[in-house]
Amino acid sequence: MDREKAAYTESRRLHWDSVWNKMGTDRKWGRFYHKRINQVFQNLVLPGQRVIEIGCAYGELLAAVKPSMGVGVDFSEGMVRAAMVRHPELLFVIADTHELPVKGPFDVIILSDLVNDLWDVQEAFKQLRSISHSHTRLIINSYSRLWELPLAATESLDLARPTLYQNWLTVDDITHLLQLSGFQLIRHWSEILWPLNVPVIEQVLNRFLVKLWPFRFLALTNFMVARPSEVAENEGQKPLVSVVVPARNEAGNIGEIFE
Repeated sequence: MDREKAAYTESRRLHWDSVWNKMGTDRKWGRFYHKRINQVFQNLVLPGQRVIEIGCAYGELLAAVKPSMGVGVDFSEGMVRAAMVRHPELLFVIADTHELPVKGPFDVIILSDLVNDLWDVQEAFKQLRSISHSHTRLIINSYSRLWELPLAATESLDLARPTLYQNWLTVDDITHLLQLSGFQLIRHWSEILWPLNVPVIEQVLNRFLVKLWPFRFLALTNFMVARPSEVAENEGQKPLVSVVVPARNEAGNIGEIFE
């Protein structure tokens, strides 16, 4: 299993290093999509917070939310080098999500289009739980499974950047994995019906119709916001138990019941 994990990780590292070598050749689809994603995160993250982004690529999203302390983590050395040049005010670390070398806590943790690429999503979430405090917000966005075939088509037509095999987890899948890792989902919603920059059409579809039924089910990406769960907050404390005994005219028997 370790050998399979290493091969899986290495294939993705080499892929993203190759993407870095083609930096500046982003397709029109990709440029507009990432611009819209940045706008959504800017609405979710208050400026001046301690923010870490896992899978930060060039650091554009991390810089967009204007953190007081921003840390970007990526396992592509090429991506991290490019991020350091573009955003010298931020800290960037070459590391695997499953083995984070950074210490928290952070106010906001960002995973943008990363979950479907992870080898072990639950283990990655557990790593993130260790750098959280009680008010930390974990913000995730990931492609909707309904767009698996359309995205493959756009890649084959050279309209979008090629990606490797994806897990294509649903919102329910991610919710369950969050619960197992000590997080609680607060809310989720859909974004981006029209991934092209066409005035008026883009605004109507991406700002209004995507919020309405049934159009929201056709959206390109799902956003999720989670927080540390109460169960996780109480880990390490001695459990408290209440014993309720329904009794009537049981004088002299209560002690025996407890025994």
